[in-house]
Amino acid sequence: MRTSKEENKTVIITGASGQLGQALSRSFTRAGYRLILLCRSSGKLEGIIREYQPQGNTPPLILEADFSSVSQIEKAFEEIRNRGFHPDALINNAAVQDLAPLENLSAQKWDRMMAVNLRAPHLCTRLFSALGEPTDFPEGRSIVNIASIEAENPAMGHAHYDASKAGLIQYSKASALELGIRGIRVNSVSPGLIDRPGLEKDWPDGVSRYKTSSPLNRLVQAEEVSETVVFLCSAAAAGITGVNLRVDTGVGAAPGY
Repeated sequence: MRTSKEENKTVIITGASGQLGQALSRSFTRAGYRLILLCRSSGKLEGIIREYQPQGNTPPLILEADFSSVSQIEKAFEEIRNRGFHPDALINNAAVQDLAPLENLSAQKWDRMMAVNLRAPHLCTRLFSALGEPTDFPEGRSIVNIASIEAENPAMGHAHYDASKAGLIQYSKASALELGIRGIRVNSVSPGLIDRPGLEKDWPDGVSRYKTSSPLNRLVQAEEVSETVVFLCSAAAAGITGVNLRVDTGVGAAPGY
């Protein structure tokens, strides 16, 4: 439900075309935010765009960018600045995740992972913080970085991914420390295994093991993550910064032996 405080707010969501990105778009729309969506390909966002038409919402601004490219990220934020936007929130959601055993983990694979999963959030954070002065945001601003439970619980073949997400959590804390003076809160959210159509068929063993480890005996829903992110950007979370919040249906509480 929209509130008067949320009516005129704007959020930047990176990686907007993926499953979680689209869930974030829907949750922030319900909260009354104007959307600025950054993604590699806008074609996957047709469904999101159609949802705006019957509701009379202001259409989102959609910008394409390769998050491994410094120049493309800078170009996207320059477009945001040129259009006169002063965004209230930034969600660093764009990420890549691929399998690579250590013996096959080349420097190129490592560098691309770090570029998208760690360097891009830093660039977006720096550029976002420059979009306006603290006096422009009497209620402050918020950044949420999408990390992963793998930052604390590594997986086979995911050394580069796990390292990037662990770094992102620590970067979130360091950013909270430095940006608080500018009225910007920075937190991270670590999702567990997010359900999707066909996942149990594609990976029955992994899904079974996750459910067995979960006190709730189920996977995570994308909307549970996106609603948590909206909460962290809301006035209800005004005193929360430098925190990593797991949304994992409780697997973090399960014994590791």
